[in-house]
Amino acid sequence: MRISKEIIEHVRERARIEDIAQKYVPSLKKRGRNYVGLCPFHKEKTPSFSVSPEKQIFYCFGCHSGGNVFTFLSKIENIPFHESVKRAADICGVHIEFDTDKTSGSVETIRRLNQYAMNYYCNYFYSSEGRAGREYIFNRGVNEESAKKFKIGMSPDSWDKLASALVKNRTDMDVAEKAGLVGKSKTGNYIDKFRNRLMFPIFDRTGNVVAFGGRSVNSEQQPKYLNSPESEVFQKRNVLYGLNFAMDEIRQMDRAIVVEGYLDVIGCHQYGIKNVVAPLGTALTENHIRQLSRLCNEIIMLFDSDSAGVNASLRSIEISESFNVDIRVAALPDKDPFDFVMNHDVRELMIHIDKALKPADFRIINTIEANRGKNPVSILKILFGIIENIELLSERDIYLKKVSELLKLDENSVRGDFSTYLKTRNVVDRTGTPGVVYLDYETKIFRDLITLVLKYPEIAGDVIIDFSGESIDDQVAAEIFGVICRLYQDENELKIHKIFDFFPDGLEMDFLNSAIQNETSIEDPKAAYTEIYVNLKLHKINKKITDYAEKIKASGSDRLEYLAELEILRREKEKLTSYMYNRGSVRRDG
Repeated sequence: MRISKEIIEHVRERARIEDIAQKYVPSLKKRGRNYVGLCPFHKEKTPSFSVSPEKQIFYCFGCHSGGNVFTFLSKIENIPFHESVKRAADICGVHIEFDTDKTSGSVETIRRLNQYAMNYYCNYFYSSEGRAGREYIFNRGVNEESAKKFKIGMSPDSWDKLASALVKNRTDMDVAEKAGLVGKSKTGNYIDKFRNRLMFPIFDRTGNVVAFGGRSVNSEQQPKYLNSPESEVFQKRNVLYGLNFAMDEIRQMDRAIVVEGYLDVIGCHQYGIKNVVAPLGTALTENHIRQLSRLCNEIIMLFDSDSAGVNASLRSIEISESFNVDIRVAALPDKDPFDFVMNHDVRELMIHIDKALKPADFRIINTIEANRGKNPVSILKILFGIIENIELLSERDIYLKKVSELLKLDENSVRGDFSTYLKTRNVVDRTGTPGVVYLDYETKIFRDLITLVLKYPEIAGDVIIDFSGESIDDQVAAEIFGVICRLYQDENELKIHKIFDFFPDGLEMDFLNSAIQNETSIEDPKAAYTEIYVNLKLHKINKKITDYAEKIKASGSDRLEYLAELEILRREKEKLTSYMYNRGSVRRDG
């Protein structure tokens, strides 16, 4: 999708970041000149997320995320830049026409093909030939109402029935192959990708069919599950099965229940538990948790009694602790959620859900269970790795006491061993000072220069004149300075929030986020710039003087030439040093 500069600027003028951010951050409130609220990108109890209407940028002092309105939408919706422009336009009610390229055209074609395939599979499911699929799904406990709601289908036991239907409809078969509906035989003919399988359409949150999951209906057919490949419309890390049906209930209940499989989702919905979704795999991703955290304040991870489910939950806990959402974990004593609710009842299942454990409790109990019979001291070392990640010292104390009781060890000894563990692991306590990254002088001063321009864009013209031909070794500063020059030359002024359009992520974005958090006020920005300029010149002169001094030591006949160059440099240095001392603001390098 190509977006002209005119369209981007038109949308930017209408899309006020404070208005859009409030739609995603309910806690965002006006405080002085800015808006402040709980950050949507990491877990926190004290608001550190700030939006500046004046600068049209956001910044979080906790996780150091920042940018402009398009950056915000890209990050919170997990969409690329061009989609963020379109999303901003939709929110603001701005109707704009986008030029479509081959890629975006392919996206629309894939969506239409998936819709066609879903209808084809559904029709086949209810035909006489789809009897095996119906028998399997209804014997499994799914009723007809649920089958129709989730659009369960059946793929023909044939090599090319769908492929032939697509060709007959003059489909772009290259796109059909990209969508994973068909493949090519050794002879080059198109053949069906899914054959004799129960078909579960996978919807995005707005109800578009983006992929399929196919399950074999007999034990001989392998693999048991076959899924669509990732494409422009489908990335597993971004999609939760059933979310399109569960969103309203999740908001209303303020809780999302995460299970493992398609049938678990369908079965729970069938029995009236409709705030249930599933990842397309065994573990939640960061993007999944981010999506759910915008809908509710609590996520229950409900897993089967087998080890695969437990391991999946443990992997997901690590990323869940970074969001403003409480995560709890429950593992059923037997069977999966669908079987459990059928064999018991909804009330019994909800009792297990309501008893879900905090992540630390779940990990501790499962670690002890998995290592039962081993020396308590060896188990203790594993548990210390869990406890060290607990943020609050008071909560750590509770868990150290709990672990002592569970392992039947002396509490004081456990506390002493934990302190030793932290020292030997070289773990800095969370109340300590974070490490400092040291930069060489030239890198630091160029970054100081960029930071000054970002804070006081009115000096951009002078900086560009003085440094436009300068060689900047630091790639981060060089890239950002190049964008500053480009933006200034286009408009004869510098609008800081536009810089973020060029850096969706990476070291440049990290530096920009760090720079905009600096609230230090400078009384005379031009004087501060002059100081940086002169100190940088002095630094370069000192480097040359050192270089020439080394050459003189090693030189023969060229000694006089080097001495002449050295004298010129020393005079230039004296002038600059005298100037800065008279101003009372020289800063020595080294």
